[in-house]
Amino acid sequence: MPEENQKLGELRSKVNALKKERDDLNAKLRSRRDSIMGFYGEIDKLLKEAKKLKDSRDEANKKVSEYKKKRDEANKKIAELNKKIAELRGQGSTSISRRDYEKIKEEHDKLNWKMQTSPLSKEKEEQVVRELEELEASIREYETSAPATKEAVELQKELKKIRTSADGYHAKLLKDSDNGEKAHGGMHDIYKKVDERREKAKKAEEDFLAIKKSVDEAHNKFVEALNELRAEEEKLGIRRARERKDEVEKLKKKQEAKEIDLLSELRKGGVIKTEDLLFLQQNFDEKAEERKRPAKNRKSE
Repeated sequence: MPEENQKLGELRSKVNALKKERDDLNAKLRSRRDSIMGFYGEIDKLLKEAKKLKDSRDEANKKVSEYKKKRDEANKKIAELNKKIAELRGQGSTSISRRDYEKIKEEHDKLNWKMQTSPLSKEKEEQVVRELEELEASIREYETSAPATKEAVELQKELKKIRTSADGYHAKLLKDSDNGEKAHGGMHDIYKKVDERREKAKKAEEDFLAIKKSVDEAHNKFVEALNELRAEEEKLGIRRARERKDEVEKLKKKQEAKEIDLLSELRKGGVIKTEDLLFLQQNFDEKAEERKRPAKNRKSE
C-alpha cells in the first residue's frame, strides 16, 4: 500500500506540473493573440487616417486641375487681348509703349510739382523747364499717335481684370497643390507605419504558432499523464474492492463460527451473555433480509 500511495502521489504531482506548464503556455498564447489583435487594430486605424488623407489629396488634385484649366483659359485670353492691343498700337507711329507713357507722365508730374513748390536757382529752373518740355513732347507724341480709342481703353480694362483672375487662379492652384503634396506625404508616412505594424504582427503570429505548438505538446503530455493516473486509480480501486470483499468473507465466516458455538451452547442448556444473544438476533435478521433479496443481487454481491 505505501508503494501504491507513493506512485499515485508521483503521478498526481506530474499531472499538476504538466497542467501548470500547459496553463502558463496558454497565458502566453493569449497574450500573443492580444498583441496581434492590437497590431491589426492600429493598422485599421492608420488605414482610415490614410484614406482621409488620400481623399484630401485627390480633392486637392481635382481643384488643381480645375484651376489650371481656368488659369490657362485666362492666359489664352490675355494673349489674345495683348495681340489685339498690339495691333491697335501698331496703327500709330509712336515708339513709346503704354508703360513708358505712364512712367513719363509720372516723372512729368513730379518734376512739375517740384518746380512749383521748391525754390530753385535760375540755372536749375532753366534745366527743369527743358526737361519738362522734353517730357511734354513725348507725352504729346504718344497721345496723338497712340490708339486712345474707346475700344483700346476697354481692352486694357478687360486685360487687367482677366490678369487679376489668372493670378488668382494661379495662387489657388499653388495653395491646393501644396495641400495635395502635404496630404500625399502624410499618407505615405502612415503607410510606412502600417508596414512596420504588419511586420510586428507577422513576427507575433510566428511566435503565436510556435507557442501554440508547445501548448498542444504540453496538453498531450498532460492528457497522457492524466490517463495514466486514472488507470492507476481505477486499478487500485478494483484491488481495494477485492480486498474489502475478502475481509467481508472472513468476517462472515468468523460470525458463522461464533453463531454455531453460541447455538451449541444454548442446545446444551447453557446460558449466554446478553450481547451474544443480541448478536444471534442481528444475524438472524440479516439472513432474513438476504433471503428476501433476488438471487441475482445476492450473487453479484
